Amino acid sequence: MVNEQLDAQMNEIKQRIVLSMNGVTSDSMKEKGVNYKINYGVSLPTLREIAALYTPSVDLSNRLWLLGWRETLILSILLQPVASVTAEKVLERVKATSEKEIIDAMCLFLLSKLSFRSQLPAILLAENDRNCNVAAFMLSARIYQQLNATAVDLIIENGIKMSESDDYELYKSIAICFGRLCRINNQRAEQLKELADGFLSAQISSQQVIATEVKQELDFLIDL
Repeated sequence: MVNEQLDAQMNEIKQRIVLSMNGVTSDSMKEKGVNYKINYGVSLPTLREIAALYTPSVDLSNRLWLLGWRETLILSILLQPVASVTAEKVLERVKATSEKEIIDAMCLFLLSKLSFRSQLPAILLAENDRNCNVAAFMLSARIYQQLNATAVDLIIENGIKMSESDDYELYKSIAICFGRLCRINNQRAEQLKELADGFLSAQISSQQVIATEVKQELDFLIDL
């Protein structure tokens, strides 16, 4: 069915995106292998300003997501009502995502605000899906203070299993996550320090990246 108000909002949003385009940023992203259906290179602060002009709506969010532009994917996340999101919806969207930038935006602006956010890492890790794994570690890095000991053990266990990888975005997300987990308490910091020591001696490049991130985090904590 035609929804004239929704159609008008979509047309207005598309115009705002085009008027805010940054060709240099778009070209730079393409050169780095970041490929979207359409990418106008609009900055995140500008997209947040655009989102602030509209009331969050399931219908509007869905329309924006289906359009598939880089900018409309991010706006879809920003305009998704938090209360409407289910675990099934999270998995559907994460699996359909083509770029890590969108996963990061989901973790920052949506998943970290859900009432069941502390259960999400386990739900995501249970899926045999690379995007879900990346999202699990990135979300855990953001909500580490809200995770119980069992959840943290599961995240570390899975991170170790996936640490020997050629997928940079995956092992980098593990590295960032493990670094943040060091902040929980001294016991976790010591556990991850021992893990990092073992990774450094393993001579596996992905594990060395993880170990370096953990060591840098521990050095930062000592300096506080």
